[in-house]
Amino acid sequence: MKKETVFLVVIAAAVLAFVAGRASTSTKAGAATGSAPAAVAAAAAEGQAAPAAATNGIPASMPWKGAANGAVTILEVSDFQCPFCTRVGPALKDLLAAYPNDVRIVWANQPLPFHNNAKPAAIAALAAHRQGKFWEMHDKLFANQQQLSPENYEKWAKELGLDVEKFKADQKDAAISTQIDKEQAAANATGAGGTPSFFIGGKLMQGALPLDEFKKAVDAALADAKAAGAGKTGIDQIKAAFGKHGGEAGTKVAEYFLEGKAPAAAPAAPEAARGEAPKTDEGPATAPPDSFDIWKVPVDVKRDAIRGDNDKALVTIVEISDFQCPYCSKASATVVEAEKLYGDKVRVVFKHHPLPFHDKARPAHAASIAAGKQKKFWEFHDKAFANATALTEENFAAWAKEIGLDIAKFDADRKDAATEKQIVDDMEMAGAVGVRGTPGFMINGRKVVGAQPLGVFKAVIDEEIKKADAAGKKGQPYYDTIVAQGKIFSELNDKVNDFSYDGLPFIGKKDAPYVITVFSDFQCPYCSRVAKPLRDVMEANKDKVRVVFAHFPLSFHDKAKPASAAAQLAFEQGGSDMFEKVHDALFAAQRELTEDKIKEVAVAAGVDKAKLEEVLKTNKYEELFKKTMAMGEKGGVEGTPSIYINGRKFEPQAGMGPDVFAKAFALLKK
Repeated sequence: MKKETVFLVVIAAAVLAFVAGRASTSTKAGAATGSAPAAVAAAAAEGQAAPAAATNGIPASMPWKGAANGAVTILEVSDFQCPFCTRVGPALKDLLAAYPNDVRIVWANQPLPFHNNAKPAAIAALAAHRQGKFWEMHDKLFANQQQLSPENYEKWAKELGLDVEKFKADQKDAAISTQIDKEQAAANATGAGGTPSFFIGGKLMQGALPLDEFKKAVDAALADAKAAGAGKTGIDQIKAAFGKHGGEAGTKVAEYFLEGKAPAAAPAAPEAARGEAPKTDEGPATAPPDSFDIWKVPVDVKRDAIRGDNDKALVTIVEISDFQCPYCSKASATVVEAEKLYGDKVRVVFKHHPLPFHDKARPAHAASIAAGKQKKFWEFHDKAFANATALTEENFAAWAKEIGLDIAKFDADRKDAATEKQIVDDMEMAGAVGVRGTPGFMINGRKVVGAQPLGVFKAVIDEEIKKADAAGKKGQPYYDTIVAQGKIFSELNDKVNDFSYDGLPFIGKKDAPYVITVFSDFQCPYCSRVAKPLRDVMEANKDKVRVVFAHFPLSFHDKAKPASAAAQLAFEQGGSDMFEKVHDALFAAQRELTEDKIKEVAVAAGVDKAKLEEVLKTNKYEELFKKTMAMGEKGGVEGTPSIYINGRKFEPQAGMGPDVFAKAFALLKK
């Protein structure tokens, strides 16, 4: 049965979550896009700002792609410097494919203030939009997040065939900057303060959601769109659908983003004493779709840092955090607002999760635990977050003095084995409940990922208070009852995929008992980071491990396929040894990958130059890549790198050392 047309305006903003880098995919050939319609291009040629004309309710200044008409609207808000915004790309690509006549994705900007290059990148993208190349520039920006600069914007404009002088002039046009500011104000006023955020049928959802969640949201909005939008067109249809599905808040979303109405300025709120509700305009917010499961999150009242009343609290917020994570300090401030709002109905428990790539985090966490042993954890916590870029031994000592610690005891407690054990225990707990990055929050065992706005916390807290009131229980005993039967995350998915490895490159013994399959992309910065850990695993397990490289070149990485082709040819010509040389050389040259560079490193490793040129010219391995990517998508690959052990998806929570893999191997033996 044909689905009703769904109009989806996705507003992608940068929300946190950690894990593999996944970026937005290119628009398919032939798909409709809203990058500078003819009227816009004509006006732009005269140096004018994009006209106020709209396409089926979407202002000409806002890029869109997908179905030109729609019954249900999903609104997108994003930040080009946010690594997490890239992850929704594959899911959105698949969503458009699943609803080819139903879904339209509209882009709005939310450049976060701590991303210095985000707004200039947004300006460059909208300047490209005036020449009909927004989505092409969008792909360039996400594929090169670490190289966002004016020089590169101009370089990419040339590569895309833009009129460079006009592109440069449009970047200076105040109208573009004003448009971004208005979109950001609309996002902030409607609860989309983090990225990525999505308004689906006028209802807010946040985070880099999997395809299934997007589909559920679209299908849920469909009935309301049919009921409300019948006989209506353009902005009237969108507002009716948003109002039906998202209520009054949904109507505001349409008004602020699509009609250009200015949100009412929020009144300045006085300092609220603990227990007093701060005056804020929350905008629409619902509990995140993945927040309804209860996870087993133990709280030790004797060891954990706790703020609040252990006897009176109806809701426990477990904050899983990293002192070097810039998003964690922002989220911590939001938690304080929640405490002001709910008073002694809420308590906060801090759990330590220093991420391995934050080299200053673990010492800071050890210092905070030492401060806690003198009942000054929260004072040190505030110092660390206020100075997250200055986590040094000298500062730890200075802060200890400032908050009145016994320095000798502080130094001794930092080095105490019990301190390190607490950190390890907390990290293992985070892994057990599926929290891979920071910040993560468990609200009465319910997971909320990322630096979410206060409204999201309120949505979950309000639901939990109702449950507690109905049960007539509170405090630590009530909390223990809630989480006692909670879920525990398994790093190895139960589903066993029957992957075909025919012809794919591998390293190690072909008959090894453990086969690690890595779906990878040579231009993915995260993929390059797994090479060494996997080599360490092979070294630790000698002939017991085979690593298979499964090509997964993402569409917005334009050199990923040529690089994979060179690596595949190396394997066919020289086996595992030559493949490994080319594999390592390509990742080492990742930031300067060009076709010439690919040829250079491959030939240096022994690949036949003439055959390589023929392979690149004829796209010899196109069918192999399609087959491998289809295999990965069927197995649940949503981005790169994705790792499987003996066909089971592997999502380690505590790094990728040999000991982590050893635990997975042990599970496979059971």
